[in-house]
Amino acid sequence: TNRYKTFALGADVCNAARSFLFSLGCIQALKCNTNTCPTGITTQNRDLGWGLDPASKQVRVANFHRETVKACVEIMEASGINSWGEIRPHHVGIRVSQGQVKTYEEVFEHMKVSKGKLLEGKGPQNLLDLYNNKWYGNRSQLASILI
Repeated sequence: TNRYKTFALGADVCNAARSFLFSLGCIQALKCNTNTCPTGITTQNRDLGWGLDPASKQVRVANFHRETVKACVEIMEASGINSWGEIRPHHVGIRVSQGQVKTYEEVFEHMKVSKGKLLEGKGPQNLLDLYNNKWYGNRSQLASILI
């Protein structure tokens, strides 16, 4: 799952708001900021809020959460690890071309930086620039820097 990959990349926490909105019944009407959400999830309008029945929706959300955690635990078990804290970049593979798979550790340059090196001013220049807030590009540029 994406959560597993996120932890492999070094995250301490992984939030999942969008997927939980789907478990509530979000239809992506893109009305979240208008107070006119047709499902009643993101509105204070009582006329539209009828669709958000906490008694039934709590079951859906609880089921989604339980199954998400279960899927992550199954991946951990298949990887031979017992805790989120043990997930490392070498536990996740990514297809880099037809018939070729590499681990995150082999693909992502920032995985090669030892703990504390950026604090010491050591490591790849693009990562040092990011760390020192010298990067002012857009998200696609950030992705190209890290990959």
